[in-house]
Amino acid sequence: MNQDEFTVDETESREHLQRLKTEVFESDDEKVAIAMGRPVEEITDWLGGGEIDEDAQMKINGIAKERLPE
Repeated sequence: MNQDEFTVDETESREHLQRLKTEVFESDDEKVAIAMGRPVEEITDWLGGGEIDEDAQMKINGIAKERLPE
């Protein structure tokens, strides 16, 4: 696999996170936090524009790929 296949875009990750929150996790930050294995405060920060680390971006995009319709 080439390096570009692993490139993660923070803006896209934030959009996926917001969609997951509203469409999959009943608009509940706590449910998102449990799925992500992160504190609620971190989820709130990400949704508010805070930096999303690369590991979290990969997890968000993986969950989105499995759980969100195209």
